[in-house]
Amino acid sequence: MNIQKIRITSNNICYGPEPFSTDEVEQHLTISATGRVWFTGYNYGGGFGKYEIGRKQQFSSEKITINEILNLFSQYCESEQLLCYATDIGIWEMEITDTENKKYIFKGSLCGGVSVGDTDLTDYIRKHIPIDGLFVFSS
Repeated sequence: MNIQKIRITSNNICYGPEPFSTDEVEQHLTISATGRVWFTGYNYGGGFGKYEIGRKQQFSSEKITINEILNLFSQYCESEQLLCYATDIGIWEMEITDTENKKYIFKGSLCGGVSVGDTDLTDYIRKHIPIDGLFVFSS
């Protein structure tokens, strides 16, 4: 599969005490085949569904790094992964768009375990995308 872009929305709201208004509770990460990366972190702000932008970053990454990431996610799409679902932790949703503009949606809980072979995709993204505190597939 030839991937055009990956968009991952990670929300770490779970059962338990209500977050403070300044706590980051949701992140949007988009990685494009052009090498562009967009990130927005949302604070709890005015409450559930009333999040406020806490931080934003946009930058270009090395093409070789982006190609490696897209290749791993292509392998992920083509494999039949078992996903972790739990009700007491946050959730993630990933939309992958291929070069023919076809969209593929994947969802799971923020319990990690999203991998291709021996490569944990959360760890890989955190290592190669220079943004502090990324949730990706694990909080």
